[in-house]
Amino acid sequence: MPRRVCTFAVAHTDISAQPFNNAARTVRILAPNNLVGDGIYVKFSNYYSSRPVWVGNATVALADRKGNLLAGTIRPLTVCGDTSFALVPERDVYSDRVSLSVRPGQTIAVSLYYPLSDKVSSGNFVSTFATRSVKGDYCAQEVLPKARLLSGLSRTMLPWDLTNAVTTLSEIVVEQDDDSPIPCVVAAFGDSIMQQGAWVTPFTQRLYRACPGMASVCNLGIGGNRLLYDSPSLVKGIYGHAGVERFRYDLLPVEGLTHAIFALGTNDIGLPGKDGAPESELITLEQYQDAVKPLVEVLHRRGVKVYAGKLLPREINHIYTSEREQLRLMINDWLETCGLFDAVLDLGAPIAATDGPGMKKEFSLPDGLHPNKLGGMAIAQNIDLRLFLSHPGGGKD
Repeated sequence: MPRRVCTFAVAHTDISAQPFNNAARTVRILAPNNLVGDGIYVKFSNYYSSRPVWVGNATVALADRKGNLLAGTIRPLTVCGDTSFALVPERDVYSDRVSLSVRPGQTIAVSLYYPLSDKVSSGNFVSTFATRSVKGDYCAQEVLPKARLLSGLSRTMLPWDLTNAVTTLSEIVVEQDDDSPIPCVVAAFGDSIMQQGAWVTPFTQRLYRACPGMASVCNLGIGGNRLLYDSPSLVKGIYGHAGVERFRYDLLPVEGLTHAIFALGTNDIGLPGKDGAPESELITLEQYQDAVKPLVEVLHRRGVKVYAGKLLPREINHIYTSEREQLRLMINDWLETCGLFDAVLDLGAPIAATDGPGMKKEFSLPDGLHPNKLGGMAIAQNIDLRLFLSHPGGGKD
């Protein structure tokens, strides 16, 4: 019987507060693929919506490095046999199987046209992977006429694009021969430090070079996300549901999951006191421990290896005080010594300042919280790939 393995995934939030709008446009999601397969399924989510979303047309294809579709690979993407379909609120749905052979190093392109004027509100607002067209249906066209960007900031300073979003698509699944070696499927579960891709993207590239055909990485980061509390009402649902809740529908369903990198907690310390989050929601060490333990136990029962990512150093200010910095250090010490995890990744070690709290200036964005591209590269290079290459079929770095 064929095996289904996730090659790409993003976590959704309510993105209706974002300034851009994908309504009446074609969105093209470009997913780097490192797996071998002869069939594709796409999982759609309309979890963060109060009304149905209509997809007027959809295709899946292979794309070149510029995001242009390769002639001869464009296939209709259907649900119950139709390329036009409705996604009902708070539900996930899989496409029909698409016969398309994929190989390591190729890019899978999913193009979705939303014909109505309603704003599409379920998606991932930090777009490393998506581009959107001018108004119209361009799903079957090789070159996508791109919409004007709202800001040049994402082309200069940020490691991600803030003018586009992945909407409704949540996973791309590859169908493999059951007799082939089982690949390593890594899900990274965290906040904006993960979502922005500064370290996840170069880590993914290293892992793919090390074991072509035998690994996939799914970035399930959400900006502002917390372990214990939902997004504050002031910012609507953009920070997502609490990690202890979204764990069951973002992480657990990832098909073929073998490894999870858990790096959530920065916003449980730093967010209370701003964005409408009350000071009373400041987490304690005991609350953090009690929340994390059952999550890890569930994953272990499923045979998943769980690696803890230590919380990154950050700049002290009027909200993130020295007392909160001490809490971060206590949480990191517990992650290191509790014996709960299969390994602990000291993500902050290569970028931490040596003369006080925070990151080295050359590795940090101006907010003192997020690593820049150089910092992300330093983090990625410091991750021991042997933790993943020990999986059957692993290669060499």
